[in-house]
Amino acid sequence: MAYVDEIDQIRLAIQGASNPGELEFLQLKDAELKHVRWLDKPFLQASAFHLLAGRKGTCKGTYIASVVARLSRGEFGENRRSIVVTSEDSIGLDFKPRVLAAKGDPEFVTILKGDFRLPRDIDWLHIKALEMGDVGMIVIDPVGNHLSDTDTDGEGSVRNAIAALNELADDLGCMVFGVRHLTKDSTKGALASVLGSTAWVDVPRCVILMAADDEDPDWTFHYQVIAGNRGPKGKGRKLTLHVIDLIVPDDPEPFEEITMVTEEGQSEKDVEELLTRSESKSDKKKGAVARDSILEKLEGGKTECDTLEALIAAEAQMSARTVRDTRMKLANEGLVRSYPERNPDGTIKSWWVERTNAPLPAAVPTLAKSSGATTLDPESLELDFT
Repeated sequence: MAYVDEIDQIRLAIQGASNPGELEFLQLKDAELKHVRWLDKPFLQASAFHLLAGRKGTCKGTYIASVVARLSRGEFGENRRSIVVTSEDSIGLDFKPRVLAAKGDPEFVTILKGDFRLPRDIDWLHIKALEMGDVGMIVIDPVGNHLSDTDTDGEGSVRNAIAALNELADDLGCMVFGVRHLTKDSTKGALASVLGSTAWVDVPRCVILMAADDEDPDWTFHYQVIAGNRGPKGKGRKLTLHVIDLIVPDDPEPFEEITMVTEEGQSEKDVEELLTRSESKSDKKKGAVARDSILEKLEGGKTECDTLEALIAAEAQMSARTVRDTRMKLANEGLVRSYPERNPDGTIKSWWVERTNAPLPAAVPTLAKSSGATTLDPESLELDFT
């Protein structure tokens, strides 16, 4: 009896309460069953929000342009439209030439200009896409530049901003791509290196990671699904970057140094391992630059330590910590020595560093490595949309 009275009291307390956020119940028996439709398994899934992540300079924009081109020419079925929101690439200098180089049809590509914000403008975009019709892809590049006053490290705020992209993709039956940059430090793992909160990798149905090849970082790139898409991480794919001169009908002057990518099949390398390896190589390269700079500057005589470190750090765009660590290694090798300059009372005024009389080790000869780039005949890229 007491239990019934308690329920009655709860009912009285919530009578007249408003419905927060238009909540509703749906009986499972009434829910529509849906099949997963792959356009390119496991990378491109229809009606899904994808996050494409990678460091700057790893072909993310060129890859996106290639997918837009494939969609426009009907490679996945009928020719479908793309809506592209981009705040980093120039449309005329970068994006359009890349789409044309990938044999895309610009008639099927619409650029969204203006201060687009998530989640503020999601309903507006939904309506415009329906009015446009046949939208198969929406790109937001980079997605972090289009959040409405959102803390990109805040779990709840990021989730609130991007969660609606899943519903948008589902309702329109299209792919939604958000492009996201990685931090410079990837030693904690690929997922942890996606900037900001874990919502960036928890919310999308597919997270694709791109990385440069460790042996041919200028021309070869790899991409791999690292989260989502209904299964564990599997094999990735390999891309080759080409830089071409693009010939466009009715324009006598070719467009020079346009990037495009070609698929080279399955990759045998793990993208997360490539990122970690790349970070290690980057550290070694910075150390080598710092080493050469220290030895070169000390040929002119002794230098105050802090001044030397600050100067090299500014010139080589690296941290003073890296320069200091390199100086200590040179001291351990007996190539440089540091000593204090003292005040009259014996306290240390400053530290100085100079070369010792020890000879420098002989340089190890290396063989020059040719690039893996393939030169394409520009005439094979002539465009005709008649």
